[in-house]
Amino acid sequence: MKGLRRWLRASIRRRLLWLAFAPLALLILALAGLTAYWTSTYNDRQLYMKVRADLAVASRVLDGVSQQQQARLEELARSHALASALQGEGSQSLEALLDETQNAMQLDWLRVVPLAALEDSPELQRRLQTSDNAQGMSGLDVLTAPRLETLSTGLARRARLALRDTPQAAPSDRQRETRGMVLRTLYPIHDEQGNLRLLLDGGRLLNGDAEPVDEIRDLVYGPGTLPEGSTGSVTLFLDDVRIATNVRLANGERALGTRVSEPVSRQVLERGERFIDNAFVVSGWYVAAYAPLESLTGQRIGMIYAGFPLAPYEALYRDTLLQVGAVLLVIILISGLMVIRGVDALATPVRRMHRVIHGIREGQHLRIGHLDSQDELAELAHEFDAMLDRLDAHQNALQRAAQTLERRVETRTQSLTEKTRALEEHVTLLKQARASLMTQEKLAALGEMTAGIAHEINNPAAVILGHVELLADSLGPDVAPVRDEVDTIIAQVERIRALIDNLLQYSRAGGHEPAFVAEDINAIAAGTELLIRHALDKHGHRLISSLHATRRAECHRGQLQQVLINVLLNATQASTSPMNIHLATRDTVREIPEHGCLDGVEIRVADRGPGIPPELRGRIFDPFFTTREAGSGLGLAISAGIVRRSGGEMWVASARGRGTIFHIWLPCQALPSGAEEATTRKLIASLSDMNSPSSRGG
Repeated sequence: MKGLRRWLRASIRRRLLWLAFAPLALLILALAGLTAYWTSTYNDRQLYMKVRADLAVASRVLDGVSQQQQARLEELARSHALASALQGEGSQSLEALLDETQNAMQLDWLRVVPLAALEDSPELQRRLQTSDNAQGMSGLDVLTAPRLETLSTGLARRARLALRDTPQAAPSDRQRETRGMVLRTLYPIHDEQGNLRLLLDGGRLLNGDAEPVDEIRDLVYGPGTLPEGSTGSVTLFLDDVRIATNVRLANGERALGTRVSEPVSRQVLERGERFIDNAFVVSGWYVAAYAPLESLTGQRIGMIYAGFPLAPYEALYRDTLLQVGAVLLVIILISGLMVIRGVDALATPVRRMHRVIHGIREGQHLRIGHLDSQDELAELAHEFDAMLDRLDAHQNALQRAAQTLERRVETRTQSLTEKTRALEEHVTLLKQARASLMTQEKLAALGEMTAGIAHEINNPAAVILGHVELLADSLGPDVAPVRDEVDTIIAQVERIRALIDNLLQYSRAGGHEPAFVAEDINAIAAGTELLIRHALDKHGHRLISSLHATRRAECHRGQLQQVLINVLLNATQASTSPMNIHLATRDTVREIPEHGCLDGVEIRVADRGPGIPPELRGRIFDPFFTTREAGSGLGLAISAGIVRRSGGEMWVASARGRGTIFHIWLPCQALPSGAEEATTRKLIASLSDMNSPSSRGG
């Protein structure tokens, strides 16, 4: 947003275009948004209203089929032919009469049974005996496979459906549906005294029966009710399984045995509510309506569905939006051309002024000149040219005065600049001398304290070590039970002595050092690997050497090897996981204060450990600072001191999670050991010069 504001402020033409186009763009967006919203809302509302009506019609048609079946059986129950057949007096037997009626009504079974035949359905028996159902019952029912087989041979086989994997259906382990949904009518037959003696039981299996759903579809989705190329569908579900449908699979088969999507199943079957919304049906999205179906006893046994594909309406919606968008685009183009021409007419004088201003900044002598228009901008341009003429005259006068003033200021500030430079140099020398004095004082105090501690600790440590070894030798084989404890005592005593030796070495202020010798740094680095091999093998690390230095550097071979051992041991302890440690040497040139650029050799030790936290990097060379429980905190401090004695430098670079690199730089020719004293003498001499009469007189 800030970048947009800067871009607009850079040009008045852009600002004018923005002021003109922004309301137009907002208006167009609002119109497009409202069109999309109202089109979508109206379209969805109309579709849901239609599919709700379609579902109502389908449900009424299904109820009508049931009532028609009940009416036909009622005619049979009240007929003289049935009464005569039951008494064995008619010209037609009962079995022949029932078969004829069954074929005429396209039923799967029709029988006359006593009320006791419904012992497996006590709820049906109870309802048939009430006065509310004196005219019989007709509706949907679910029968098991054995029950279907008793009604008609082969009926259980016809009801059996293999279940198909269906996208977005609830997970299920069922492989087939063996139950059957039937359209069943039970009509009571009373004797002359009005007692219920017999039942007229007839029904039709709906599993796999395409005729009812096709008749409902043809009635609900007749020609002209849907867009061209779109076909509505009707489905009957037993629980969540399609048992009668005109929804098709990709190969053209009816989608029998497929299952309803999980959201529909939860709302309709579990909660008993209607579902009116977009739903995934077998392989695509439909505008769908579902309603629960109940059995003769009031149990929820399945669903009825009516719906049609969503894709044609989405295509129609997209075409409408494209047409509206095309019209709005034409309006934008025409309006844009008009706005651009008007803005260009207003911005042309301003652009000429802007070009003149930039030319004047670059030293050119430009003027706006005459403008064709006679408006306020033309008058402003004329005044602007006059102002530029006056500014040129004033600038020439100011330039002459500035040159005179500059010469005077330059003369008076030259001496002040020299004194400031000398003062900055003195401050730097003072800081160096102060740091050196503090270090010397610390080392002197530490050396005195360490000498006394070493004398007081080494003697008892030697006595303890000797007595422990004497005890171990005296016990002989009997020392085995306490061998670990004896080894621990010896190791801890050796650790105490090593700590004292480190303190003595760190506190050495320079003293009597052996002469520096020009050494082959590559040979020293290569020989160090053998000395730390046990530490590398212990952690599974691998040392990779890249030794490319060609120069020799003056140093103490043993002390430099100690520095490398300390740094490499720290690298091995950086991570417990196996990793590669890189040891490299190369020739470098480094600028040293008071000595200029010096040739030298740089040694680098790099690991891939966790790295050093930023808040700890400034303290790792401080004595006694350590992050390891068993560390003394002197290794890196001693190493840094050894490197500094030869005039070298040691520093570290680290990144969290990417490892650490220690840099050791040694000059080819060692610097004098009295560098600190030379710095102090130089500071005193320079201060004396500043206090001299000649200096004050300047």
